[in-house]
Amino acid sequence: MDKTTLDTLARLGQEMAESGRTVEERALKDAVAELGRFSGGLLTTGEAADRLRVSIPTVKRWIARGALSGVDTGTRWLVTEESVERVIRIRHNLREMDEEGSPTDEEILELTKRTRRPPEAEHVA
Repeated sequence: MDKTTLDTLARLGQEMAESGRTVEERALKDAVAELGRFSGGLLTTGEAADRLRVSIPTVKRWIARGALSGVDTGTRWLVTEESVERVIRIRHNLREMDEEGSPTDEEILELTKRTRRPPEAEHVA
C-alpha cells in the first residue's frame, strides 16, 4: 500500500466526517490504520522515533518540514519506512565524513595539482 492511497483514504474519511457520515468515517479511519500497520512500509511515529533516536514531537516536526514522509490517518500519523531509512543513511554518511576530518592544506594542494590540466603545447609545422 503506497502513501498516496493512504492519503486518499484519509481524505475520504475527513470528507465523511464533514458530511456527518460518522459510520463511513470510522470505517475509513480503521481501514487506513489497519492497512498502514500491515503494509510493512509504514511506521507509527513512536516506531520512527525509536529508529531515529529522537522524540515523537521531533518526528512530527520533521514530517511537517518534509524531512520525513507521513500520512495522517485521522487518528495518528504514519511515517514511511523509506523516509526513515533515508535519514538514517544521511546521518551515517555525515558521521563518516566527520570522522574522516577535513582535508589538510597539503591534501587540497595535491588535489588541485591533479585536477589542473597543463596548457596544450603549440605545434609548429
